[in-house]
Amino acid sequence: MTMARPKKQPHEKRDQRFNLRFTTAERLHIETQARAAGIDPTEYLRRRALGFQVSPAPSATGRADPALISELNRIGVNLNQLAYCANAGKILPANWRELSQKLQALLVKMTAAYGS
Repeated sequence: MTMARPKKQPHEKRDQRFNLRFTTAERLHIETQARAAGIDPTEYLRRRALGFQVSPAPSATGRADPALISELNRIGVNLNQLAYCANAGKILPANWRELSQKLQALLVKMTAAYGS
């Protein structure tokens, strides 16, 4: 059984309208910006009118490729093995701190390139 969405309070209802006119170029610009943000034009205009910044949605071209994801997964598995060794009291490789710093730097670059 699905439950119905709760009713909005009177002050939450969007019952007021504006009738705006745009040139063809303006409308196309709004639609393009809304599409880039991954929202419909009405929601885009509402957010902009209320002073919110509308950021573009992550695009398919901004995603990491499968080979990169696979390699990062392998690195994660190796890190997990190092953590297991450390928790078991085993001796870690001498350069584990250097490797950790390099991985942290790589993570910063990946986050900047692909978003978090």
